[in-house]
Amino acid sequence: MKRPLLLGSALIGVMLPIHVIVAQSVSVQIAAVTLGIIAGAYIGFAAADGTGKALAVELFGAALFGTAAVVGLVFWPLGIPIAILLHAGWDWAHHSPGFGASVPRWYIPFCVVIDAFVGVCLLVVYVR
Repeated sequence: MKRPLLLGSALIGVMLPIHVIVAQSVSVQIAAVTLGIIAGAYIGFAAADGTGKALAVELFGAALFGTAAVVGLVFWPLGIPIAILLHAGWDWAHHSPGFGASVPRWYIPFCVVIDAFVGVCLLVVYVR
């Protein structure tokens, strides 16, 4: 992909207004599902990678962020944007050789930008 940051910015521009327009309870539900999806994407990369280590690391990450999504949905909505921010760190960790699954080079900055910006914006939306 030639312009991952541009695509990420466009996706943010489409996604975030929805969270402002809908009721907070609906926004939390959308954000929880989104967190589960972004965490699960790495399982696909692990399957393509084909190593047991990559699959174990990515399943652990998906379970961790999936649990955060459920906890945020049921108990503490602010936990979801915090987990999305932490997921930016998970994305960044994939820059290190040997950490988890091999991912396309463009994917890391694409996801870091989206996760960081969306996490901060959702914190603002949920706190106000």
